[in-house]
Amino acid sequence: MTARNALSPRTVRNLGAAVPRPPRAPRPRRRQSARRVARYCRTRRGVASVLAMMFVVLFGSLAVAMAIVSKGNLRTAQTHLHVLRAMGAADTGLAVAQKRLADATARFIVEKGQVDGDFGSDLWNGTYTAGDGQVRVLANTGGFTESVTPTSIAQAVVNAFEAEQNKVTINGIPADPLIHTAPAGTDTSEYKSAGWVSTPAIAIDGDASQTGLNVAAYQVEFAPLANGTDVRIIVTGYSSVSAAGGSSYHYGGFSTQNHLRPLTRVIQQDFRVVKRHEHAMLSPSRIMIGKNVHVSGDLGSRYTDVAQNNGHPMVIKSDFMGLSPVLDAELTAFYTNVLQYDVDGDNRLRVGHSVEGAGLPSNATDYDGDGHPDNAFADATGDGYVDDFDIFMNHYDTNHDGKVVLAASLTVGTPAEGQTPEFTVDDDLALLIDSGHPDRNGNGVWGYTDTNHNGKWDAGETLLDVDTLHTASGGGPVYPDRALGYRDGVIDRKDAYHKVNGRLVFSASESAWNTAHGDPQQYLRGSLAPGAGQAPQRFSATTDELPDITAASFTSAQTPLRAAADGAAFDSQVAQQLGVAVSSLPTYTEASSDSTHVRYFRSDLSDATVYAMTGRHLYEKMPFNSPSFSDWYYRPRYENLTFNNVQIPEGNNALFVNCVFVGVTYVRTYTDNTHENWTLYGKMEWDATQNHPVTITDPLDRSDFARYTTGNPIDGPENYNDFPNPPTIHGSVRTGDTRNTKLYSNNIRFHDCLFVGTIVSDTPTEYTHVRNKLQFTGATRFTTENPDHPNDPNLNPDPADMDQICRSSMMLPQYSVDIGQFNSPTDTYSGGPAAQNVNLSGTIVAGVLDIRGNANIDGSLLLTFAPIAGQGPLQQHGQAIGNPAGFNATIGYFGPADGDGESLDPATLPIVGGHRIVGYDTDGDGLPDVGPDQAQPPGSTAVPFYGYGRINLSWNPDLPMPDGIMLPVTITPLTMTYREGRR
Repeated sequence: MTARNALSPRTVRNLGAAVPRPPRAPRPRRRQSARRVARYCRTRRGVASVLAMMFVVLFGSLAVAMAIVSKGNLRTAQTHLHVLRAMGAADTGLAVAQKRLADATARFIVEKGQVDGDFGSDLWNGTYTAGDGQVRVLANTGGFTESVTPTSIAQAVVNAFEAEQNKVTINGIPADPLIHTAPAGTDTSEYKSAGWVSTPAIAIDGDASQTGLNVAAYQVEFAPLANGTDVRIIVTGYSSVSAAGGSSYHYGGFSTQNHLRPLTRVIQQDFRVVKRHEHAMLSPSRIMIGKNVHVSGDLGSRYTDVAQNNGHPMVIKSDFMGLSPVLDAELTAFYTNVLQYDVDGDNRLRVGHSVEGAGLPSNATDYDGDGHPDNAFADATGDGYVDDFDIFMNHYDTNHDGKVVLAASLTVGTPAEGQTPEFTVDDDLALLIDSGHPDRNGNGVWGYTDTNHNGKWDAGETLLDVDTLHTASGGGPVYPDRALGYRDGVIDRKDAYHKVNGRLVFSASESAWNTAHGDPQQYLRGSLAPGAGQAPQRFSATTDELPDITAASFTSAQTPLRAAADGAAFDSQVAQQLGVAVSSLPTYTEASSDSTHVRYFRSDLSDATVYAMTGRHLYEKMPFNSPSFSDWYYRPRYENLTFNNVQIPEGNNALFVNCVFVGVTYVRTYTDNTHENWTLYGKMEWDATQNHPVTITDPLDRSDFARYTTGNPIDGPENYNDFPNPPTIHGSVRTGDTRNTKLYSNNIRFHDCLFVGTIVSDTPTEYTHVRNKLQFTGATRFTTENPDHPNDPNLNPDPADMDQICRSSMMLPQYSVDIGQFNSPTDTYSGGPAAQNVNLSGTIVAGVLDIRGNANIDGSLLLTFAPIAGQGPLQQHGQAIGNPAGFNATIGYFGPADGDGESLDPATLPIVGGHRIVGYDTDGDGLPDVGPDQAQPPGSTAVPFYGYGRINLSWNPDLPMPDGIMLPVTITPLTMTYREGRR
């Protein structure tokens, strides 16, 4: 191979290793190494370039991807933000609409008790008539000017939204609120076809007039539903409303081809127009809740004169004080710390709470002196709180099994039968707790068949809530309520007992009460369990929260309840059962000595004769059996009679014993009782020489002096002009004996009577408790079905009247009402008289109400008398007398130290023969004639205190109110109807 035929180096490089290289002369080693390094360096620079290019592509791609993702995320985030704004606007709109609707309905004060479909539609549209009863429309409370006075709820809603100042314009949305027909295509089986209300759009997070602010907004429709009582609030929330030029608007979201898309959310909920009261008890006078009283529902006191002695708007006593000295010491230590550490006012201390938990007294204290810590303040019920019920449980649970076994007589027939009793001190309290909350599984079925009509479950009586699909381990039926603790013979955490399952609401301010008497909480004992989101105590409440119930709240027209008292005249019913003519009643003399026979004793008979036949005097203290009474009454006495839809004439003032009242019992009275001496005319005092009460003859008005007829100043005293004129009654001036106001009022006592129906009265203008008073004593009972003759039409109310009867057992505005007496018999006192068992339902109305003994109220109590210094019964001869705090609504027992001057405090009664006594009986009638603080007269008998009894007051919002009470309508949310979407 010659040199010219050899391949060039470039060719060789192009051909690669396939062509052998020509041999080369040896080179110095150093030079070869340098060339190799250069060649290697050139090769690595190429790889780096490739890698660099790859990374450029990779990072560029990532950058693009990240930009795309970021843009999407930003759009998603923006959209999510707009969704939240739209939803927030809708939620805000619903809250505002609910408030506007509530304010609008509250302006309508109606006489009719129940808002049915027809009346609901009439109120919404303003089409009510005289047949619907009185309807009054109040001025708005929002402070805005109305162009039209509303006659309908719909117009009141429109007026409220007309006053909105932050309206924003949106295409298709009205610029002003209006009432219109339903939209085309509306389902009229679900909605009304007319009466819809639409509002403008309202901006919520900025000034709608400010350019470019992009405010959120809401718009509301009020759609009346076909049932007439319900209104559907439909709210559209707009995320962002801003001007985009011309008549176009941007509502959030994004634009495509200049088409602006709104971003909205729609929610809706139904509300029912109802008439009901929101409190278990509402009173313009002081409220006093005593021992052995349980309340389910709110308590509202409008009393504000806190500066008076005992001027506490409310007093509540613990159920567990007075059971044991050791327990009293534990409770005292607990409540001392409650005043300092209870931050929310519920009379409980939260375990583990930074403030309240630190206030729990030490569990290491030995209160009973046995040398061991009592662990008195442990959380016995495991609910995270310690209250007086926990302390009670810890004290009596001697075997520490979490249960307190009741007395043997109360465990018979229960799962606890045969177990060792642990609490035997107060069986009435044991029954109150063990029987509380009877419908424990909430299925609407509860209670038992009360075979012996004693108001409590006894062994052998059938429990009504039974699970027929399952049997107990022993083969017997399963009773769900009992499985949850109802009448299971023990007290434990399943009873979930609180003194008040509700909150306390006061018109008085906390600061005023505190200034006058110290921390208000020291007068409010027992745990409070308010509803979700509610504070246990509310001070300075408004009139909307505590409506003003007065005599003016009741209409003078004949309500359906009064109209239902359409039976034969009172005297006719009495004469017919006596078998005599009505004309013979003024001279009738009872001859029968049989106390089970129908008998009638005139009030003007010989007292000695009547006492010999009945064991009771014709005269009695008023209030009955009170240690501090106001007057004496000679009463006609009716025994064992049955009255049907009867009107008791004014001036009757009777004592009814073991009588039955069927249907509606209507107590008549003269209503214009405004004379300043009304309660003094006819007043009596005890005459020791004659040994019976006599009428006081002190001068009361100008007719008591000759000057009244002669006109000669010398025929009267110098202060003659200070005396009032005699009263004018039924259009005539009454003087002498004819002005005795007992003849025109009605002060009646019902003893051991049965009411199968309801009792109503006229409405006196003034509260005169000495003259207009009803007392229900002994074993008096109320029911809506005759327990002994359920199928006898003559002994049960007319079916046509039942709707009204079920609304109220007692409608007695401006009357003083006593249920029970000052020593009411209970069924747990061995050897005492027949037990009281009063069951009331519906809206119970009175001027002032006192309840003692055994009673159950299912509904609410509305009281009408507001005591004001120097007015009504708090003045005499034109001068202010008395203390407004002395007029109080008393549920349970209180004494003079608490402000109940007519009663005795059982805690202070002396113990004689192992029992607390209320006094001494000197004439054998079973009633105390001498007080317990006096020496026992020779031959007298000590009268024992029969016990605190048990009282349960349960607010029932589902019971319709009776007609005739002028109260506002309101709305209640139907929580299960809340949903998103338009339809």
